[in-house]
Amino acid sequence: MQRGTDEDCYNREMEHATPLNSELAVAFLRKLGKHLDYNINIMDSEGVIIASRDGSRVGTFHESAWRLLQTGAEIERIEVSDSPPPGVRPGVNLPIEHRGRNIGVVGVTGDPREVASVAYAIKTSVESMVELEAFKDKALQRLDRKNLLMNYLLYDQEAPRAAVEALAAKLGYESRTPRAPVLFRLREGLDAADALAAFKKSPAHLQSDISWATPDGAVLVFKTLGFGKAGIIADYEAGIDHYAQAAEASLGARSGGLAPFRAFAGAFQTDLSRYRGSWRQVLWLEDRCVQDEGRVVFFYRRLGEWLASRAPRNELVDAFESVAALLSEGFADELGHSVRALLESSFNGKEAAARLGIHRNTLAARLSRFQAVFGFDPRNDARARDFLSVFSAYLELRGRDRAG
Repeated sequence: MQRGTDEDCYNREMEHATPLNSELAVAFLRKLGKHLDYNINIMDSEGVIIASRDGSRVGTFHESAWRLLQTGAEIERIEVSDSPPPGVRPGVNLPIEHRGRNIGVVGVTGDPREVASVAYAIKTSVESMVELEAFKDKALQRLDRKNLLMNYLLYDQEAPRAAVEALAAKLGYESRTPRAPVLFRLREGLDAADALAAFKKSPAHLQSDISWATPDGAVLVFKTLGFGKAGIIADYEAGIDHYAQAAEASLGARSGGLAPFRAFAGAFQTDLSRYRGSWRQVLWLEDRCVQDEGRVVFFYRRLGEWLASRAPRNELVDAFESVAALLSEGFADELGHSVRALLESSFNGKEAAARLGIHRNTLAARLSRFQAVFGFDPRNDARARDFLSVFSAYLELRGRDRAG
């Protein structure tokens, strides 16, 4: 389907389409026939019989139904003594109404005095069925639009900005609202659609949040953020962590007492055209941080590693390979794990040791070895921290290259 004109035509057709069709009408009469012995006909908006207990009449023109539709009458009774025209039998015909317009006719054959109440009951049932089908069609239409929007946001670099923003607006999303992508990788056994439905029941899930069950079984939420309390980054993390807590609580006993998911949060955006970049950040976090503890892994706490991963590999080799070549493999592994834990705990020794699963004194001994090797102490030297942050990221990339 082409963007623009074709898509607009499609949307208009969907909005004005009626779910009354022969398949639906036949299925309805098949079920009804198990309980009623009356001959029942259902006609479309052109007066053609689309379903009947008498199969020979399907596809024939019903003049009385056509006349009722043209005149807008509320009922047409055809008495036995009326000498009806060909194709019309005595009975009662009633219009099928949907959202203020007549879309068809239901007819019940027989003495009008005997079948009128049955005809009204069938009319009400058909109208309820049509309304339900319209609701289902609308839900599917919204789902189709939602899937199209997610394709635009995550994968289609060539999608015109105007088309993306128009589609978002049609779905009720303001384009400039600050949102950050949060990927919830669910524990095995949890269904993404069920989990998303549970998330949406929480007060923490806002109407402005853009959420989606991904094809690979995760839940992606572009979470709406508010700022002005503790500071931009602090508010970003607090808002996402609050949502993650609520999401975890919403799953309740389904996770069997275990953490129901790992969550990865990318940079927030106020421009739909940049959502794809934040989505790539989330995928990068998931790939790099599978061993991390904590409910949410935040992108802004991984900037050094991310920038290092984006730098041209030859530049990183020129900067760090000569240093790395002087280190033993065991020391390099120990350095990478220790620096990551220290960075995540803001160089709080007790917390970093807990993350590593070692005693605080063991970590202190490692830091002393690092100081002996490099000649600086990252505990009180900010530039040393910068060096170790990027250098440890390089060591991880180097290890991946060798393993691959």
